[in-house]
Amino acid sequence: MLDNDTTDRNSRLTRDDWIEAAQTMLIDSGVEAVQITVLARALSVTRGSFYWHFDNREALLDALIHRWRTRNTNVMVDTVSDAETLDDGILALFAVWTDHRRFDPDLDQAIRDWARYDDALREKVKAEDAARVQAVSAFFERFGYPQPEAFIRARVICFTQITYYALDVANDETLEERLGYLEAYFRSFTGRDIQPDTVAAYRNILAREEPVT
Repeated sequence: MLDNDTTDRNSRLTRDDWIEAAQTMLIDSGVEAVQITVLARALSVTRGSFYWHFDNREALLDALIHRWRTRNTNVMVDTVSDAETLDDGILALFAVWTDHRRFDPDLDQAIRDWARYDDALREKVKAEDAARVQAVSAFFERFGYPQPEAFIRARVICFTQITYYALDVANDETLEERLGYLEAYFRSFTGRDIQPDTVAAYRNILAREEPVT
């Protein structure tokens, strides 16, 4: 028989609670560790709570993929689509990748690790990467870059960032060091110099905020 505390926890848990717990398990231990019984134990609830929200484990894994796509691809696409200038768009991308409440690099890497052993997911990752590159390519084209240059520059900026996370470079640099590279990164990605007042405003914004990890 279930005690009242267990019943209360079962009823309070939401679908997002299960997805969040599964995401943590995926990042920490890989997709094979994302098991209903293990998650129920970690959440101190019964397996029955899981089935209020999901039909089976596959439905939970699909929800993880959907969260990754919604969070990490959509924020990039929206950022460059809304940019009014080249400078603002590139710096907005930098800001997205710095703020892990908006773009989750750990989730991105965990999905990519999982995709190495899952052919169907590998195709989804390829599609999402293509969507990201296409959005940035369209952004470059909007500000005067011809094709295929816009496409290649989009590939460079997107795939450089993936590698940056994969190699864990961020943990080897201070925020001050990263800001010191800002003009050089911008020139490398765009072939143009960034406006000094734009750089100053961007640095002032970051200086007022706690670094987001």
